[in-house]
Amino acid sequence: MVASTVTPEWIDAGARSAEELHALYAGLAGTTSPDAPPRLLWAHAREAHISIGASQDAEADLDLAACAAQGVPVVRRPLGGGSVWVDADQACFFLIQPRHVLAQGHRHLFAMGLGIAMDVLRELGIKGVEARGQDVWVQGRKIMGTGAATLDEGCVFGASFLRHFPVERFLACVNAPSEGYRDWLRPALETGMTDCARQCQQVPEPVQIESALRTVLERRFGVPARNLSPDSATIEQWLAVGREELADLADGLGSPAVRDGIRVNRDNHVFETRGPCGRLRLHVEGSHIARVWCEDPETTAILEARLVGESPERLRVRSRLNGQLEPQVVDEISARIDGLYRGIAAA
Repeated sequence: MVASTVTPEWIDAGARSAEELHALYAGLAGTTSPDAPPRLLWAHAREAHISIGASQDAEADLDLAACAAQGVPVVRRPLGGGSVWVDADQACFFLIQPRHVLAQGHRHLFAMGLGIAMDVLRELGIKGVEARGQDVWVQGRKIMGTGAATLDEGCVFGASFLRHFPVERFLACVNAPSEGYRDWLRPALETGMTDCARQCQQVPEPVQIESALRTVLERRFGVPARNLSPDSATIEQWLAVGREELADLADGLGSPAVRDGIRVNRDNHVFETRGPCGRLRLHVEGSHIARVWCEDPETTAILEARLVGESPERLRVRSRLNGQLEPQVVDEISARIDGLYRGIAAA
């Protein structure tokens, strides 16, 4: 890669609370001047928490009472995307640049940030690393989601290195429309997500991840990152600006990240809806139905026999169910499945 003519700055923010973590990068981006060099904010979450996307409705997607009972804060971040588990001591990095230097806006920022993140994982010895959309995958499983935002004159890309993914703790925080919903979501998470503990011979410590990140930055920019140690007044200014941004986000209206369901990764979605025929539960994997269920056992047997492995598109569902169920039931189920599937693309 061609060396950059600028030297990136490295800011070590240390361990931060959930609120401080997201306020800090928001404030730094929001106060970025047009002549600022690229900056890398390195921080750790002091407490496990769930971060939701900028336009996401926490009440629709999470069981907030369960989050509170577990002592898991929920913070709406300025970055896009859906619900993200951020574990205690999870290493996070935020790449911040003036907006005018990014010729293609967020597309340019994602390309740079994803490239850095993937190179760090490779430095840690992880094989099969690839980008799929705005996520990083390893050997067919998602290991990292990323997000970006423009705040005043600054653009920020954010990602974190998931050392451990506590499936059961995350499941307990997810809004579940029925008892069986989490039983379906659990295997989808276990097969669709991974972490450093599963992919590395030894789970990397934050200091190892930091060293790998510094190596990647030096290789990309052609020079070592320069350490920047802002004084306490500057940190407080960033936090104040960032907290205003978080407060504005918290007051804004939101919507579910995925209607009537959850996105495990870009290829796996688990849904549940209620209609005249009762509850309908659906697992869509890629472009086909992996599992399907409704409250009536006889109808479920027909759905499983006729729809598993098929496309969720309405005409295909109708053609598979015609003659197997009453016409009005076929109409309703085909419309509901098609609507859920089309909602994936809309999200």
